[in-house]
Amino acid sequence: MADFCFNLVSYKQDANKYIMNFSSIKPNTSIQFKLDTLAEEYGNTFFERQVSEGNHYLEPIFEEKDGKWIISIYIPAQDDMGSTFQFIFFFILSQECYQKYNATIAKIKKLVHRFSIWLYSCEDLNKENLSKLSSQFREILEKGSEPNYLEMKEILKMPTSEREIILVVLKEHRSGGISLEHLAQLLQESQKIVSEVVSKLVNKGFLRILKEDDVTIIDSLWII
Repeated sequence: MADFCFNLVSYKQDANKYIMNFSSIKPNTSIQFKLDTLAEEYGNTFFERQVSEGNHYLEPIFEEKDGKWIISIYIPAQDDMGSTFQFIFFFILSQECYQKYNATIAKIKKLVHRFSIWLYSCEDLNKENLSKLSSQFREILEKGSEPNYLEMKEILKMPTSEREIILVVLKEHRSGGISLEHLAQLLQESQKIVSEVVSKLVNKGFLRILKEDDVTIIDSLWII
């Protein structure tokens, strides 16, 4: 796939500006200047959009000089305080990748939607999460393979220990996750046993583990 090129670039709102906070591949100077300009234009145009209005896919732009397509997705999300914050995804695509994008647009939109409703803070737009998301987009574009989404009907069929942990963690997501200690208390189980089950669920890509002031926090990911 010599002509296959995919790059996810993210811009997030910082006060009244939009700054680039992630790129899976560093854009060249001319592309980055174009993205900087577009981000400010979109921010000014769609600043009043509400979360209920959903994600906004803008008309693709073809940059002849670089031979690349730019796909712009403006996304309003709601933080843990109920305030709206905006961010913008840009896909930089080669011609071959652009054709695959058009063929898999429904899968792309599903993943964007799940990620946007999962967000509860600008802090979630970090390198770790966006790298994982970028890899999932690439899997869709290259192979047509969606992430292994976990729906409620499947959760309810899981072993009791896994099911109970996922249901509690899902409930606590909007609070920024739950500490391992508190999770073990709620489940009336030892931290060691809960930690072992959590590790399995992390390896499956369903949960994530964060460290905050030496406290282990368990949180869900956007595929469940």
